[in-house]
Amino acid sequence: MKSSLAFLFIAAVMWVCGMDNQRQSQSPDTGTSNSAQAPARETPSPKLDKEALKAELLKMEDEMTKAALNGDITLLAKNTTDDFKLVGVDGKIQDKNEALADVKKEKNIKAFLITDGELLSFSEDSAVLVYTQNITLKTGQSGKARVTDSFVKKDGRWLIKSEQATMIKK
Repeated sequence: MKSSLAFLFIAAVMWVCGMDNQRQSQSPDTGTSNSAQAPARETPSPKLDKEALKAELLKMEDEMTKAALNGDITLLAKNTTDDFKLVGVDGKIQDKNEALADVKKEKNIKAFLITDGELLSFSEDSAVLVYTQNITLKTGQSGKARVTDSFVKKDGRWLIKSEQATMIKK
């Protein structure tokens, strides 16, 4: 799994189809010491670029959504943690295996658009991203969900640990 966005997207699609009747928290090590003796200097961690990280995570969300629409559970599984949790727009809570089992190729979706992305917090090994997932069905109906994804960095790669989606009422 690449991102839980794909799971949210599928959940949102299912919800929309069901209604077809109508801190930047950086704390890098500065490498300084208060010791009177000349301490060995540590190399400071590179400063994280908030905008670059936001762009990277939003791109990941886009790829995950496309994978979910195509029924590509391999990509989805690869990009989520083993203990991944999803809270869908319907309030249903699923673990990784349950969420993957619900993924199938979508034939009713005309388009999707991710907007209003905001990186709420981040560090070298974790991040929280929120965004709006907009979905348009082939019938012309549309829906929106506000998504919050938490990420962890493992072996140099960002993985989605959890996702929570809330439908936005018009």
